[in-house]
Amino acid sequence: MAGVAAALMAMPRITTNDDLRLAKGCAEGDTTIFEEIYRDHSDRMKSIAYNHLGNVSDAEDAVQETFLKVHRAASTYNGESAFTTWMYRVLINTCYDALRRRLRRIQEAPIDDVLTFERAGASVDDAKRMTLRKMLGELPEQRRTVFILFEVEGLSHAEIGRILNISEGNSKWILFATKKQLQEQWKNKS
Repeated sequence: MAGVAAALMAMPRITTNDDLRLAKGCAEGDTTIFEEIYRDHSDRMKSIAYNHLGNVSDAEDAVQETFLKVHRAASTYNGESAFTTWMYRVLINTCYDALRRRLRRIQEAPIDDVLTFERAGASVDDAKRMTLRKMLGELPEQRRTVFILFEVEGLSHAEIGRILNISEGNSKWILFATKKQLQEQWKNKS
């Protein structure tokens, strides 16, 4: 059965008329198309961005930047995946870019500017959440993305595979390995 799923994933996807309509509308700057996409996908896009970036403002900026990138690049959409899958891939890459910019800013910031949990007065639950968020932030991008898309966003491994351009089986393996790694790190921190 797994061989069949892998074969289906490897088959070229037939682009639907709706995919072509969305790509054409975005390339032409059709506001009704953007409104439709925003209405249908903005909540999930914001959630994905929030879970990658950790705050609402950055998530909203990433979604807005994604819409600009989709407008500029829609003419390059090649139909290998659903238009919305392609759009989610643009969103995730936008989040990766934002994280890299943030990391550069943090590395350049004076150490005195970084507040600790104790000085901030965070609760034990806040500390646990922040520890988990820090552990997720330290994961390689692909592992963090698979974990967030599956565990937080509830996407299937097939959907994750299409978004990240990996096989469904690879998505499952990455999630398994990531959970095992996080469990080990959590034990060592306790």
